[in-house]
Amino acid sequence: MIRIFALLLSVCFWMAIEPAFAAPYRRLVNFEWEAIEGAKSYEIELKQVKEKGEGKTFTFKVPDAVWNGRLSAGKYIMRLRSRDYRGVPGEWSPPSDFNVGLESAVLKFPAQKARIASKDESSTEMTFVWAPVGGAEKYHFELTSEDGKTTIREDLKETSFKTKVPVAQNYTWKVSATNEEGIASDAVSLGQFTVLGKPIPEVKIDKPESEFVREVKWERPDNVSAFDVYVMRYSPENKKWEKLKVLENYQDDTLAFDSGWPGGKYQVFVRAKSNLRPSSKLAKENFSVRSGDRSPAAEYTALVRRSIERLSGWYAIGSYLVTQMQFSGVNPEHNSKVGYSALGGTARVGLGWFNKDTPWGFLSIIDMSGFTIKGTTRTFASAEMNAVYKKELGDRGEVRFQVGPYYKELPETIGDPFTASSDSMTISAAGAHGGAEYWYSITPKFGVQVNAHLYTALMKISTPNGEPLQPTMSTQFGFLGSYRFTQTFTGLVGYARREDKLSYKAVPSTTNFAVDGDVNESTIVGNYLNIFAEWSF
Repeated sequence: MIRIFALLLSVCFWMAIEPAFAAPYRRLVNFEWEAIEGAKSYEIELKQVKEKGEGKTFTFKVPDAVWNGRLSAGKYIMRLRSRDYRGVPGEWSPPSDFNVGLESAVLKFPAQKARIASKDESSTEMTFVWAPVGGAEKYHFELTSEDGKTTIREDLKETSFKTKVPVAQNYTWKVSATNEEGIASDAVSLGQFTVLGKPIPEVKIDKPESEFVREVKWERPDNVSAFDVYVMRYSPENKKWEKLKVLENYQDDTLAFDSGWPGGKYQVFVRAKSNLRPSSKLAKENFSVRSGDRSPAAEYTALVRRSIERLSGWYAIGSYLVTQMQFSGVNPEHNSKVGYSALGGTARVGLGWFNKDTPWGFLSIIDMSGFTIKGTTRTFASAEMNAVYKKELGDRGEVRFQVGPYYKELPETIGDPFTASSDSMTISAAGAHGGAEYWYSITPKFGVQVNAHLYTALMKISTPNGEPLQPTMSTQFGFLGSYRFTQTFTGLVGYARREDKLSYKAVPSTTNFAVDGDVNESTIVGNYLNIFAEWSF
């Protein structure tokens, strides 16, 4: 009896194409068995096993104890016997069954260990592709996620499969081929890959509300596992930014600010990270930290002062003063002396600048005033540009001094303003302005202010008769209550008394009533309701 010593299957790809029909796919099969003493040849019988119908039987003769040939995939039964030098056959060996399997599928996409980027938040569509397997009728596809929450199994005719998969997961996918008889691939093809999630959005860092920094906070986007945090301070000595603290894989979204760190200019950088999502861009926030005492008592004092302190930088003002104006005018040249009341007001706009590093700033203002009499509105303008110096007085007070040039116009009325015989002209002058304001903070939002301003007319711009200007003094006194609505907007309301006065030399003649030394003069007095607003930017 012949004993089969070894049975080896080795595989190669082979396909014969005829003019009209394709031959069945066959694989190279190698058999090797223990040689029989005295055997001159061997006879091999291979019989196909079919589930339906009779399978074919193949017989081969070989001189040695080895056989090579090509067989289509399927189930087989094999018998062997030897022949001696006379050609006399021996007994057949017991039948031995074996399978010729299909080749393993070659996976094409995704590649092994691939990391696939995605712009989707939760799931993304993927197409899996593999090479066709000769003789295969269908393919079994299987996909599983590392966390076990995703499992997809499909039997397919095609060599690709499209499906949606959750992002930010590691996956294993398998493909095996089978033919119509249920013969499968020798081995299941296996691949592993990772689908990355959408990049983490840039972190929004909360800017500290004051220079008394106790902690730095930032938002925590979804799917974040940790943060990288960098704290930097600008060194005035070295004139560069220096790292003060570095935290990698930091878990919290709040960083306590070390009370021992010195004051100055700071930057905080934060990057959000996730296991299977690209990290966010590095977010940055600049802020200043108060030098010296940062105790709760010092913070409260500074907090209260916020009702009167402007933020550093540019700011704009706007106000409207409304009143019943009192006009009086004397003009010896026309033997006119006039006094009347009229409803009027003044609109004011201004632009200023302060910097916390210096007590100096500036403020420029333009006023447009007017009143209505006898159905006619008379307008007159003024403008000023001031240097401003501020100085703290105590914990809650501050005084601001203003000085600079100004320009002012005033109307002049000659004759009875309620008759057609009256006439109106304009006087304009330039001079020096000086003023002072005292601000006092009651709470972090409420404050009060009192002010006094003097305007000295020194130079003629224009007079009705062309004569020189006579020096005069105009005044403004008032008080305001302030309320800070936001860090950038403050509203004020209060009372102001203004007295604007301009005079110029009268020209004596034989046809008028003026004498040497007389002056023509216009005065407007108003007790104003002052509505005021301030914006910083």
